[in-house]
Amino acid sequence: MSNSIFFEPRQVIFREGDDAENLMIIKSGEVLCLKASKERLIPVYLAKDQDIIGESAMLSGAPYTYSAIALSRVEVITVPNSDFRQALGSAPKWLTDLTSTMIARFQSTAGLVAENRVLHPSILSEEDFPPSLEIDFKKLLS
Repeated sequence: MSNSIFFEPRQVIFREGDDAENLMIIKSGEVLCLKASKERLIPVYLAKDQDIIGESAMLSGAPYTYSAIALSRVEVITVPNSDFRQALGSAPKWLTDLTSTMIARFQSTAGLVAENRVLHPSILSEEDFPPSLEIDFKKLLS
């Protein structure tokens, strides 16, 4: 059963490496998804209304591959892992194979983005993610 949960600005939604408990659909607000690399935090995705976070972990069965922090007041609809697995179990094998391939490619790309500290204006610019904010977010995640 899905539930609606609220997060306040700068509240950690989940951490990279945590067991994936929920897939989350953002009903309102903005969430910054960050990947740790070489002592740095790299923004890899800015999720907004109707975006989904935690999907790669749900599909791969692995822990969360990035951290998620609320930038504004955020409302998410959670889909528990058990409900997600049950729904996925009724999908044709070719569809689950396709999603597994897409997730592997996404995770590889996100790793390269983080490793090379590529900031794209569609996510956040250097001005939007200054070193002081990175330090604040590191503290939140520790």
